[in-house]
Order: sequence, then structure tokens, then C-alpha cells
Amino acid sequence: MSYDLAVWEGVRPADDKSARRSFNGLYDRYLDSEVKEPPSERITAFVAALLDRWCDITEDEGETSPWSVGPLIDDRVP
Repeated sequence: MSYDLAVWEGVRPADDKSARRSFNGLYDRYLDSEVKEPPSERITAFVAALLDRWCDITEDEGETSPWSVGPLIDDRVP
């Protein structure tokens, strides 16, 4: 089993429909385009906390990393 993890930074959407619309807009803007911006400080800190708990797949000698891509910080958007 696998899944994608999306982490929200910003004002909480009013409802599920608004959240989906915002998510889809961000997906189209950052993941389906060539736009490359550095991650925000909060996203960088969140990724660092994840990597403190679970090693990056690029550093995993025992193949225990839960990540399917690496370096993990490269798979984020602002």
C-alpha cells in the first residue's frame, strides 16, 4: 500500500469543497508545471522533523525508510 501525503500551510479552508479547489489549484501550479520555488521555513522544518524520525530513502542502508522518493525535501512545494 502507498499513499501521498499533503501538508497544508496557511489559512484553513472553510469547507471540503474549498479545500479541494485550493489543493487542485496548488497542484496545477506547482506539480504540473516547471515552477520551482524554495520551500517555506515551516515546510523545511516539517520535513526535517520527519527525517529525524524516519531516515531519507537516499540514506537508508537497511531499507526501512517509508519514503518512496528522495531526497524527501526535493518532493515538496512551497
